[in-house]
Amino acid sequence: MKKVLFILTIMLLLTKITFAQSILTFAQIQNTPDQMVGAEILKAIYKKMGISIKMQNMPGKRALSESSTGRVDGEVHRIFKIGEDYSTLIRVPTPINYIEPSVFSKNYNFVITDCTALTDYYIGIVRGVRHAELCTQGMEKVKIFNNSIKMMELLDAGRIDIVITARINGLMLSKRMDYESIYPLSPPLNRMLVYHYLHEKHKDLVLKLDAVIIKMQKNGELEMLRKEAIKTLFEKAESQ
Repeated sequence: MKKVLFILTIMLLLTKITFAQSILTFAQIQNTPDQMVGAEILKAIYKKMGISIKMQNMPGKRALSESSTGRVDGEVHRIFKIGEDYSTLIRVPTPINYIEPSVFSKNYNFVITDCTALTDYYIGIVRGVRHAELCTQGMEKVKIFNNSIKMMELLDAGRIDIVITARINGLMLSKRMDYESIYPLSPPLNRMLVYHYLHEKHKDLVLKLDAVIIKMQKNGELEMLRKEAIKTLFEKAESQ
């Protein structure tokens, strides 16, 4: 009996050590500032749980493919609907960040009402960015890019009329790429909460993570982390 208890104890210790040493990898959409902000928030959340994580940059559509199949452990953050579209991705119930999908332009200036007001313009969106795909669904004048940088380059060159991206993304990329003539139209299309997603193989972590996030939300830590991450990104953009 003592021998059995000893073996079980050793196995339990080994399991804990293995878990502590494993690093979870999350898909992060490349060249996307709001995802960079989310990544910093996520690092703080997992640090409180004693779990090491890292981010893997990739195009938006590929990110969903990698996370939904379990080749990576989940997504930094995505909008609510992703949990409805991908059954293998589990949404942690409490949002960790928010985005403001916005329209950016160089040569046009009009008041934004809703997505239907954009129909007559040539629109740029990034493949796999769900809020932009939903906004332009059924529209004909839509050019889809693999990354935000190429999209902004063509907007600056006048090859497309407007782009749809999270407000912080457009502002940051315009500054980083020195596109002073590109500006956001007002108001933003909306404000969308974004949630951390885990592949279903990590479903045991969902409620534990949620408890940590709720606490950080209530004490103001999430918003503080968001502001600090945005400030750091803008400072880096200005120094480049």
